[in-house]
Amino acid sequence: MVARDATKHNFSCTVDNVLITSGSQQALDLLGKVFIDPGDKILVENPTYLGALQAWNAYECDYLAVKSDKYGCFLIVWKKSLKRILNSCMRYPIPESHRISFSLERRKKVVELADKYGVPIIEDDPYGKLRYEGDDLPTLAQLDSEMRGQSKGQYNGNVIYLSTFSKILAPGIRLAWVIGPAEAVSKIAQAKQGADLNTSTFNQLMAYEVGKDGFLDEHVEVIRRVYHERRDVMLDALVEHCPKGVEWTHPEGGLFLWVTLPKAMTRPN
Repeated sequence: MVARDATKHNFSCTVDNVLITSGSQQALDLLGKVFIDPGDKILVENPTYLGALQAWNAYECDYLAVKSDKYGCFLIVWKKSLKRILNSCMRYPIPESHRISFSLERRKKVVELADKYGVPIIEDDPYGKLRYEGDDLPTLAQLDSEMRGQSKGQYNGNVIYLSTFSKILAPGIRLAWVIGPAEAVSKIAQAKQGADLNTSTFNQLMAYEVGKDGFLDEHVEVIRRVYHERRDVMLDALVEHCPKGVEWTHPEGGLFLWVTLPKAMTRPN
């Protein structure tokens, strides 16, 4: 089902490119086990997902943090940082609705730069299906596949893509997936065998049943409307109640809204 959905979006993918995991958090940990050596450099956004850092800290890596604007990461800084970590480990962007959504131009450039410098991308995309305003944008994995002319068959690119049923079905079932080059997915699967042997078969069957005939797609449309309404209520409340100097994002999807306080309100007493 996961591979079939990926191919609908012009992304080359077969079952050999897919691994089901017990939540994206497990996938992050498995990636650390397989790919990170002590002292490796990982390029991350600032701020980024704390859970990823918690998963990777045990593997004694170092982080290079890069700030972003409303269009995504600062490309000049990313480029300079990529040169510094050439032949090192990986970069970890969350391009869709984590704090901001990367523009299409930034997404393309991120993929091109990572390919140029030979640094793999770990794309964490838990909110990609929860865009409720603006146009749906291609994932980094999809852009990488298109850049390589891989519209059919097995994916063999530079991106390892993570997504999850937690945000579109139910968090408690702890069910997510990895899409990546078959050789990398095979190595991750070996690491998973040592962790839990396999993800709950019952949970996988349940997700398959609600997804195979279109119910899940209908459900996603419902929760998109719900989150859109909740976002608008929050924005209205901020306008009404926040004092001068407080700024906030206008998210086009996802579950979060980022508020920035003026220095006078964050200065210690």
